[in-house]
Amino acid sequence: MDKGTSSKRSASRATTSSKSIVKKKLKALTEHAKNSRLGRELVAHVVFVIIFCVVTLVPSDDPNYEALSWSMQSVFLMEDHSQFNLNASFTGTKFVDISVVSDIWSWMKGPFMHAIYMQDWFRGDPWEVGDQNLVAGHNLIAGTVSMRQKRVQRATCTVPQQFLGAKEIVDCAADYSSKVEDKQGYGPFYTEPEWAKAYTFTSSWPSFSSGTKYYTSGGYAQEFPGANCSLANKTVPCITLAEAVLGDLESTGWIDYRTRVVLVEVFLYNPPLNRFVMVQAILELPSSGAVIPSYSVRTAKLIRYHSAQDFTILGLEVTLLLLIAMDALDKYLFFRNFDVNLRQSPWDIYDLFLYLLVFFIIVFRAVAAMKFEALNFDPSVRIYYNLADAVYWYDVAEGFLAVFAWFLWFRSFKFLNELSWARVILQTLLRAAGPLLGLCLSGFLLLLAFAHVGLLAFGTEIHDLRSFGVALASCFRFIFGGMKYDQFRTAGPLLGPIFYISFKVWMVLIMVRFFVAVLLDAYREVMQERKDRWRFSFPPAAALASDLVAWIRGQKVKTDVSVDADNKHHFHGLNDSALQDLAEHVEKKKREISEMDAREMYEELQGRIGKMQKHMDSKISNIEKMFVTTVAPLVETLDILVRQQTENAALEHVRKTME
Repeated sequence: MDKGTSSKRSASRATTSSKSIVKKKLKALTEHAKNSRLGRELVAHVVFVIIFCVVTLVPSDDPNYEALSWSMQSVFLMEDHSQFNLNASFTGTKFVDISVVSDIWSWMKGPFMHAIYMQDWFRGDPWEVGDQNLVAGHNLIAGTVSMRQKRVQRATCTVPQQFLGAKEIVDCAADYSSKVEDKQGYGPFYTEPEWAKAYTFTSSWPSFSSGTKYYTSGGYAQEFPGANCSLANKTVPCITLAEAVLGDLESTGWIDYRTRVVLVEVFLYNPPLNRFVMVQAILELPSSGAVIPSYSVRTAKLIRYHSAQDFTILGLEVTLLLLIAMDALDKYLFFRNFDVNLRQSPWDIYDLFLYLLVFFIIVFRAVAAMKFEALNFDPSVRIYYNLADAVYWYDVAEGFLAVFAWFLWFRSFKFLNELSWARVILQTLLRAAGPLLGLCLSGFLLLLAFAHVGLLAFGTEIHDLRSFGVALASCFRFIFGGMKYDQFRTAGPLLGPIFYISFKVWMVLIMVRFFVAVLLDAYREVMQERKDRWRFSFPPAAALASDLVAWIRGQKVKTDVSVDADNKHHFHGLNDSALQDLAEHVEKKKREISEMDAREMYEELQGRIGKMQKHMDSKISNIEKMFVTTVAPLVETLDILVRQQTENAALEHVRKTME
């Protein structure tokens, strides 16, 4: 009974041992399949990056696009054109120098209208009154030039009781918000067709945003045609009509104390570059009494495909989508054939995130195209075209494309992680991830504290600390420079220097050095652990090369692992009966060893170890040799056990003899 039980236990242990051997074989095979797959993905990644660079850089890598934006800023916003004018009525305040309401009218009637209706750009002659519908010689005015404002209602703020008796305070109008926005008509209520509707609220005008505030749709607007103007049923130069309308609006008080923002907007099209330009000049009039100018000049390629180069780019974009589909199919087959869990492969989850970015890019580009097509744009029709929506969605798509480009280049670390020379850097970052996260959290809390203190102590004195969000961004920027000691000392003779010194000590001297110290400490630990850090190895390339050689020679790549419909692994040549035979063979060998005496057992083990070492020296690689040599401590342990068994047997024999 004992012998039978012992036999079953031995067979069970042998079966477990044989399964352990099979599992080790599965790991080796799966590692080869994994490296082979990484090799294929590396080739596809390199091809994808090359095509992606062609698709994105060839259409965008042109300094003329930036020059177009700069020239429109210069013509409309940065110059007064006084050096080109013989007509004094065209001179006026630059847009960037506007500080009072009268400067708004001076800029509108002078430099802006002069830029819109310029006569000659190329001969260098003084500009004269004319209507060419072109700006700077090449840029066609798309639709009309518009000017609109947003207003607030009367009595929308509360006056303290102490000032209720002040005769000068006849009304209190709050800063702009959608809740207090005024939508009622105002003004002289004339019926002149040229500008009467400028005093009537129109809800169809689109929303817009300045650098600090969002303004809802609707407004009080006036349009100016780019060409073909008429006044009192007579054709007149457009500059004549514009001067008359602007003069009447100024004299009738179109801008008053309840006006909170004025937007001047013009859209242009540059045929040589196939780019639309949106110029928005924003003049905010907050309750503080100032006039704050800001502007936005954006370019967009709303007609994407019209030339041979554009259609070539389209073909390459389709190729990129096909490569993405092939990569997704390869992932599906790999997970199905090898029964791999997606949660065990973080880089594949990363690739799914890239797929999602591509989806968003396609969607936003389609939205921009549909917004533009919905306008039914016709350059001969002088109406307002809301190109701002199409430009906005174009910018969103380009922003997502830029994010995708960043993450695509970062994906290269997926393959660099397999390169022995580059693995040190990634392991250093992973080792330092926890301490760096805690350090960043501490630094962010300190930034919040300094931003809060800066807003309370210097928010009314220092422009970079005027609001909490701006103060937080400025404090982060101060870490790298731009913090002026004299500015803080002027804002607060006592608190200013204390704030400056405290910020420099905590954020620059302490936090930055802690950040560097954590990275250096992690790098030092990784370098100490990796004794073979300078040895070159790149398993994906080796696996791909071996598969390629086998394919060229017409050999079938051996994969002894398969998965059935029940997701159970089967190893070819090792079914259940084979495992039982293996267990019986192991048990037979154990019985043979048990019948040997201690000296024979020791000699048998030594002989087998000698054969293993000989086979190792002649067949296996250096890496496998290092793994197998770990058996040496086990041999020493067996040697001690054999000697102890021999001594025990001798002692037992002596006892029996004495008895």
